[in-house]
Amino acid sequence: MSSEIKKIYNLLFSVGFSSIGFIAAITVTALAVREVTTNPYLVGAPNALGVGGAYVGTQIFEYLQNKYSRMSALTYTFFTGGLGGLVCFISLLINSFYLLLLGAFILGIGQSATLQTRYASSFLVKENFRATALSLAIWFSVFGSVFGPRLVGQYSSTFEKMFGSELIVAYLIATLGFLLAGISVLGLTKKDSALRLPATTNKKDTSNKLDKTAKQLTALLVINHFVMVIIMASTPLHIQDIGETIQVVGTIISYHTLGMFVFSPVLGGIVDRIGSKKISISGGVILLASCIFALNSEDMFLLHLSLFLLGLGWNFNFVAISSEISKYSITKKTNLNIKSDSFVFIGSLVAQSSLGLTYTFIGFRGLVIFGISCAVILLISLIRNSSKLLT
Repeated sequence: MSSEIKKIYNLLFSVGFSSIGFIAAITVTALAVREVTTNPYLVGAPNALGVGGAYVGTQIFEYLQNKYSRMSALTYTFFTGGLGGLVCFISLLINSFYLLLLGAFILGIGQSATLQTRYASSFLVKENFRATALSLAIWFSVFGSVFGPRLVGQYSSTFEKMFGSELIVAYLIATLGFLLAGISVLGLTKKDSALRLPATTNKKDTSNKLDKTAKQLTALLVINHFVMVIIMASTPLHIQDIGETIQVVGTIISYHTLGMFVFSPVLGGIVDRIGSKKISISGGVILLASCIFALNSEDMFLLHLSLFLLGLGWNFNFVAISSEISKYSITKKTNLNIKSDSFVFIGSLVAQSSLGLTYTFIGFRGLVIFGISCAVILLISLIRNSSKLLT
């Protein structure tokens, strides 16, 4: 096991650094909109553009890994994310909504590299360690869940005195996090690593169409992510609207992202041993339970618990379904890993771009009820299709 981990330790570092930066940024972005514009319908716009940037980032990533190498693709997209953090930082300095939109879009490009790192990790190791490697890459985002929101809360008052905004610290953290992620890949990749080779397997995929299995796996991944996003994205707005502080926002998002990542290595090992079917169905149940708990939206204890379970249920499904997508991509010599993430980003784009309207008209509780409906559909789909899609 240790020999396999040595093959991917640089990727694990890159995920840790980039996740600290990205989670710090998403903790405050919806609130940052309220600093630079008074239009309530625009609160989801930067995060929506960030998701759009992630979609574009996957296309850039695919081009770079095929033409040059996975190492080049990861490095350049991480560095691009660092540039996005700097643009967001400047946007709050000069109170520019349009610059915030641009910075969020560029940050999203960097985030695409963080997600693709899980597939790069599974590519480098032996077949019986792939799910574990993939889940380890996801698990290293736990550093983001712990340090990202906490650093924002700890230094917000200091940066408010220096720059007139308590939120601006998040974008400094994002800038540094993505830069360190790129340096980890560029500086720590060994000369004989397969990361330095072009991703030739993807070039053998001559069809742009997804077969039935690929479509169903992608749909499961998209719905799982969509449920998580609509509740996570609206939570900071809800917390602020009921009179809580930015520190409470940071704590709840920290609980949520901790649930998203903390059990990933355990889940990956279980998937390698018993398969993904039971894990994914359990994830569907937990996701639904989290939405039900969120209905009691002004009880801070239940909201903390709900957001933790929301991340945990997402994690169960994310690890299990991503493992199946990784197997499919390697076996079929196709780029389903790129395509599935692209559709995930499109689903997130819909959720984030509509956040201003939906939050204004139906509120947090209405969004939670909608999330419950989607979670029920996901659970039914997992139960019906698990024998065909999941091992």
